[in-house]
Amino acid sequence: MSTAHVDAYFLALSNKDSLGIVPHLSERVVLLGPIFPEPTEGKEAVVEVLSGFVRTIDTLEVNLRLASSQDVAVFFTFTCNGISVKGNEHLHLDENGLIDSIEVAWRPLPSAVLIQEIFAARLGFQPMRLVPA
Repeated sequence: MSTAHVDAYFLALSNKDSLGIVPHLSERVVLLGPIFPEPTEGKEAVVEVLSGFVRTIDTLEVNLRLASSQDVAVFFTFTCNGISVKGNEHLHLDENGLIDSIEVAWRPLPSAVLIQEIFAARLGFQPMRLVPA
């Protein structure tokens, strides 16, 4: 299966192009990520989260992409306010090659929490906290 939508989606993220993200997502896309504890469902809601993400970050660079059938893994690095985070996404493609599932992980955990706090402050929702055991 072609990964053209994934490639264009990451190009839009890298260029901080919120509108460029839209045509590559399925109407029923689900986002599981480090910003909200619950899944974000539906194209409109996912675009809202991703648009906030691209407005928050300074840079995003794709480091590696692997594909197998309808599954694609993308490893990337992004920066925000001098904080560098490594991330990866497992994307699933529907029968038309559109992204219908995005599962995101960021590391290291302390930096991921800092980014989530910055994102929450900019968009006006509850930040998460990293609390020692």
